Amino acid sequence: MEEDILEEGYKRALEVLYKNSTSKGFSASPEHYANYYSIWARDHAICSIAVCLSNDGELIETAKNGIFFLLHKQIDYGQVPSYVEIESKNRVYGGHGAITSVDSNMWVIIAAAELYRKTKDIRFLSDVNIKRYNRLYSLLKALDSNNCGLMEVPVTGDWADIFNRSYHVLYDECLYYQALKDLLFLFQERLKRKRKHEKFGINNYIFKRIKWLKKRRTKVKRRINELMWFTKDNIEKVRQEYMIVSEIKVKNYEYYQSFLMPFKNYWSQRFDSFGNIMAIITEVADKKNRNTIINYVLKNNINKPFPITALHPPVFKNNKDWEPIYSTKEKPYTYHNGGIWPMVGGFWIHVLSKVYPEKAKEDLEILAKALKEDNWMFNEQHSGKTGKPLGRNFQAWSAAGFIIGYFSVKHRINLFI
Repeated sequence: MEEDILEEGYKRALEVLYKNSTSKGFSASPEHYANYYSIWARDHAICSIAVCLSNDGELIETAKNGIFFLLHKQIDYGQVPSYVEIESKNRVYGGHGAITSVDSNMWVIIAAAELYRKTKDIRFLSDVNIKRYNRLYSLLKALDSNNCGLMEVPVTGDWADIFNRSYHVLYDECLYYQALKDLLFLFQERLKRKRKHEKFGINNYIFKRIKWLKKRRTKVKRRINELMWFTKDNIEKVRQEYMIVSEIKVKNYEYYQSFLMPFKNYWSQRFDSFGNIMAIITEVADKKNRNTIINYVLKNNINKPFPITALHPPVFKNNKDWEPIYSTKEKPYTYHNGGIWPMVGGFWIHVLSKVYPEKAKEDLEILAKALKEDNWMFNEQHSGKTGKPLGRNFQAWSAAGFIIGYFSVKHRINLFI
């Protein structure tokens, strides 16, 4: 029975990706509501990673088309669009408040590298795309505006939309680490192609980029681990670096902090699921920290009623970090404030499979049953309290999340090799 529902879920997930497949890439949702019928960089990139696992040639072509399309819409200083509306062709480079989208750039780099590994499509290493990667390289350097080793992220600068977190954000720093690795890979692959095919030429700056990328990746990983995982030994360092006067509870935490912001410490009790999951997938976390994070999720039922709630515990109106706008869009147990995201759930099942494969299978089955009860609508998100579906239907990256979970359980795959 359970095996049947997993196979059915995989089949249905592929159908949703076909439903979202356009000549320009994967739409976030086929529903013509607000800006959902658009090529969103982060959504499309995550779908691209999933279809690389599927070996579906048609979907892989859609994935490649979308990355080339987003790179083509890059502006001079390196920013790729946050999303492009399919019908109006309107390009949007920011999110709420017109603030630039930081994570879109990194997801595009990661997806380009994954697609090249999968297909060896030489277009990913063309002169024009190497120049585009170089602009992204310059943009990522600039986002570490004080050269501290971590990028400074503005509020609403990533997938969490209006949720109030900024400066050094775990999710973005882990993506930064992976994007540096994948830029390094793409530049190195270009050099290999140069030796075999002289017609491609070469740009001298690539050698300098490679040298910097190697050094910076080491620094980023070190900085995340020495600052964002609180222990009794590093609390004082954190307090001094971020000028935090109020108390931080002195203890050994079981997860990375969601974000670090100067002068404030109210965030230190909340677990950011996607950020900690990305720390594991990118190997920012060592095996000890990986296991500690996974056990923390299981112990606190953060993967219930089905995987996985975005934030634990949610922010309530009487909390210091409550913002008035949360009463309309980020109510407790919804959206990024403790809502369930099947997309994130797929990544959770992936990391869980590395330590507890049987539990990973159980969580995938629970996710499949919840999706089947909702007639395989693959909603954007669900209530973290009741499991009730919320958001738009047939969300592409919700389907992608299931595919990632499916291959993690059935084939024990590794992401971001």
